[in-house]
Amino acid sequence: MTNGITAEAVLAALPEVLRSDVSTQGLASAIAAELEEAACKTNLATIYANIDSLDEPLLDILAKDFKVDWWRGDASVGEKRQTLKDSPYVHRHLGTKAAVERAISDFLGSGKLEEWYEYNGQPHHFRIKDGNNTAIMENYSLFMSVLRVVQRGSSVLDSISSLLEGSLNTYVATAMTVAKTGSADCDECDLSDITIMSDENNVPLLFGDGMLILW
Repeated sequence: MTNGITAEAVLAALPEVLRSDVSTQGLASAIAAELEEAACKTNLATIYANIDSLDEPLLDILAKDFKVDWWRGDASVGEKRQTLKDSPYVHRHLGTKAAVERAISDFLGSGKLEEWYEYNGQPHHFRIKDGNNTAIMENYSLFMSVLRVVQRGSSVLDSISSLLEGSLNTYVATAMTVAKTGSADCDECDLSDITIMSDENNVPLLFGDGMLILW
């Protein structure tokens, strides 16, 4: 592959009087070879486009060159590559909610910022919610230094809280009782003619179910 760079192409760019000169032809061949080698290396200059293929040590170097102040040296290679890709956006939008959330996400893997008016706080205050609370506590100083870089200078952090997610099955049971009530009226009874049967000792006689024997 010559990328179109040949000795003939170099000679064609020279005046006619020089094209037939043997020394010039040799020089054209040497120049063509050097240009071809340089052309093959031009892809190395497109660093940003090749972030996904760069080795980790080079990623760490680029983080310093790109001034990625929220860089995590202990992050995975994939996380480092994503952080480098996001760095131009963060630098262009420093001080905005989107930039802070992008930097927090690169640092922690997730993160949400709430402005003061979203939780009825004081003007220019904000708070951060994240599920990776352990990472914040273990790297608190580094996390705060990252935050100071990307947040607005006039902003004040109120709190950092954890986001807990989960599911719970809830069962609801109900019981219903149906009852019918009513009343019945009856006429008064004349009990004067009713005699309670008794034995010779005047002990009332009873049926087997305990009811009085009436006559």
